[in-house]
Amino acid sequence: MPVDHRHSVVFIDLDHTLLDGPFDSLVFPQVLGELSRKTGLDYDTLLALVRSENRARQTDPTCPAVLAMDWDDIFTRVADRLGVTLETRACDVLRAHPGPPYAVLLPGAVQALERLTAGRPRRAVVLATKGLGRYQLPVLRATGLLHYFDDVLTPEITQALKYSPEFYGSWPARTRIQIMVGDTYEDDVLPAHRFGFKTVLKMDQPPGSTENGDPFIRAQEIFSGAEQTVRPDAVIYALDELPEVIEKMENEVQDEDL
Repeated sequence: MPVDHRHSVVFIDLDHTLLDGPFDSLVFPQVLGELSRKTGLDYDTLLALVRSENRARQTDPTCPAVLAMDWDDIFTRVADRLGVTLETRACDVLRAHPGPPYAVLLPGAVQALERLTAGRPRRAVVLATKGLGRYQLPVLRATGLLHYFDDVLTPEITQALKYSPEFYGSWPARTRIQIMVGDTYEDDVLPAHRFGFKTVLKMDQPPGSTENGDPFIRAQEIFSGAEQTVRPDAVIYALDELPEVIEKMENEVQDEDL
């Protein structure tokens, strides 16, 4: 079988980049609700405990990537520490309600993906999520997004997290330009920049913002003088800005080759 070579690959994060998923709106409330009833601890305290466990796993080099993002195991571990037995399973909750109203596409998500996938076959569009496939695939199917992607990268598939180049599989070797799009500086900008990718950070527009309307100049203005030494190539406030940003990045590399 011939190797699939493309001019560019656009890696796109899922949660809070393309949609707001069911974990915040459904899974956490149900699981932590049970823990709260059994322990007497309030929701915010329990949320801090499970997020702390998740962060500790992600930063532990000896913790396998899949285990680091296994929320059912995280919930069970925290419940054990609190001396209670947890009956609610995140997988069961999510499979029962993977779509709206608990998974909500962000404005412009479908339109942006339509424009990006129109660039095939020169451009590949790849979902790059550190969420496990057992949690993300039901949401992708329920929201109708799955068919837009040439590939789906998750910790089960890659046995890695975004901090490792192995997470991105063979796509970097098969493409001239790699672009990472996401909403998290630590996950989607820092490591991708280290691997030589171009980066697009999706941020919420500050109320009354007067920053430049150009996403490339906006990135320079926002990160000028900031503590972060690595700056994203572009900052977008809305997904309808993304296709033009991607096209400009691709064209700049093409011009360099001429």
